[in-house]
Amino acid sequence: MSSGSGIGRTITAALAAAIVVASATTAAAAPLPTSTPSAPPSPQPSPSDAQAILGSAQRYATALHGLNGPELEQTFLGNMISHHAAAVAMARLELARGTHPEARTMAGQIIAAQNREITEMTTWLRQWYGMTPEQSQQAAPASIRALTNRIHTGLRSMQSRLAAVPAGPGFDKAFLTAMTPHHEMATVIADAVPGRATHAQVTTLARQISTSQTGEVQKMRDWLRAWYGTGG
Repeated sequence: MSSGSGIGRTITAALAAAIVVASATTAAAAPLPTSTPSAPPSPQPSPSDAQAILGSAQRYATALHGLNGPELEQTFLGNMISHHAAAVAMARLELARGTHPEARTMAGQIIAAQNREITEMTTWLRQWYGMTPEQSQQAAPASIRALTNRIHTGLRSMQSRLAAVPAGPGFDKAFLTAMTPHHEMATVIADAVPGRATHAQVTTLARQISTSQTGEVQKMRDWLRAWYGTGG
């Protein structure tokens, strides 16, 4: 065997050893994989979520300021019926899963009051305009329909996140945290109605929504501070 072949084998062995050492060094330096699963998204809306929800409501209210008479009534009633239905669904979850008597009592009041108002608004649309709530929403100006779709997307997300919270003391906090901006949306939209509706009943209802839900918002904020150390 030639000396050249021996030198070649020596070089090859040296390169192999170097590769093994480099691989071991790289493996040691690499971060270890973690088996801890990522935390699930919080079921409670964050401050940015609430701000986005209220921002949509404020833009919707601004758009309502450009409407008057039947167009204003049809648009407002159709949207508020959907908004009330979402509140009723959330309040039913509180009755099923919450523990604080005060919060559960408020949930029962929300269900009773808003179901009654849904019936009133649905009846008005049918008697005055021959419309269903869905038809009134479809008849709204395109810019308002886009805002309505955005609001409905936010409401569905809010409902699904609340529905993911298990029963127990923690559910009350989730319910109050979600219902506070939900009520604030309603007051922002209702405040755009007075002075623009044709029927006095619509103006009266809008003012009633604003007054009653503003009061409930204050109660919920008080409970969040007293029970959980947060203002909602």
